[in-house]
Amino acid sequence: MNFTIHKKDLSRALSLIQSISGRKTTLPILTHALLEVRNRFLYLTGTDLEIGIREEVPAVVQEEGKASVSAKKIYEIIRELPEEEIHIEKKENHWITIQCGKSVFNLAGLDPEEFPVLPTHEEQYFTKLATRILLEMIEKTAYAASTEESRYHLNGVLFTIQKGKTMAGLRMVATDGHRLSLIDREGQPIRGMEKGIIIPKKGVVEIKKVMAEKNQEEWVEIYFDPTHGFLKIGTSLMVIRLIDGEFPEYEQVIPKGNDKKMTLDKEKVYGCLRRVSTMATERGEGVKFSIRSHVAEFASCHQDFGDAREELDMSYEGPSLEIGFNSRYLMEALHVIDTEEVTIELRDEGSPGIIKPVSLKEVCDQLCIVMPMRI
Repeated sequence: MNFTIHKKDLSRALSLIQSISGRKTTLPILTHALLEVRNRFLYLTGTDLEIGIREEVPAVVQEEGKASVSAKKIYEIIRELPEEEIHIEKKENHWITIQCGKSVFNLAGLDPEEFPVLPTHEEQYFTKLATRILLEMIEKTAYAASTEESRYHLNGVLFTIQKGKTMAGLRMVATDGHRLSLIDREGQPIRGMEKGIIIPKKGVVEIKKVMAEKNQEEWVEIYFDPTHGFLKIGTSLMVIRLIDGEFPEYEQVIPKGNDKKMTLDKEKVYGCLRRVSTMATERGEGVKFSIRSHVAEFASCHQDFGDAREELDMSYEGPSLEIGFNSRYLMEALHVIDTEEVTIELRDEGSPGIIKPVSLKEVCDQLCIVMPMRI
């Protein structure tokens, strides 16, 4: 293996695999990056067996071949080199030599044949989806996915086709059992997701990271087989192992009888929650939400420090109600809503609340549900 490559291109490619190749593992090969040189390109691969990323980088190839070296160490080296051409050559015993200007590094490696092979994909199955749509759907749902290892089927985001729609549409849902976030967007059905698939939270975080790095890419190509998701984002190929489990019947959780509806300024509610929650207990982060005609009050109490309360004007006419919520859950729900005003729908002190954007659309295409708590 013998090739020349520009520092900027190699550094960018190496940065994309750091979060999946740099973790501690009992298999040393998983901390490595696989370098494959063929057909005027360097193919750089990193994997932790759950997520794999392969990046295609133009290179001047003198001799084809492959090598496996520490992903973290080669990234540290390349990052510090000047913005010049870098020459990399494989030596005996799986070592490589990196040369840039007068700098020379000899880096130990492992047998590249031990590096895990990524699952194979079929080019004809890919469907195009606007990058901005997929990015938006992830940003507005992934925060609500569970991080508890014991609830493995909730450690991901459900990606499915909207049911009962006359036009093609996609739906993404995430829940941790305490809150739920749902978004619908128009898009062509994607192969393999007819019954819905669950992408692990770590996987959607990596998808978001790669799309953010390649923000000039207008489209992402995607499809799913029974065990993996395959995404092409510019010169990146991502392979993600899907969660094998049944996602909860989330539609049964969406309240149908929330008749107490109020409209509030989103930024004012968010700021009020930030202030009042400073006096909430650290464990529950609970605030009491009290509503009465044209006024909403948020209050919190800490047995060691004191209490806080703040009132907001709002559009509401109806019976009074007091209900407790986790303030962080409310703020995270507000954060993913883009409109200036939000609608909060409640029924009683023991039922979930719904937060929606105020929109002119006949059908709501986004909602957040937060379970109540005792305060």
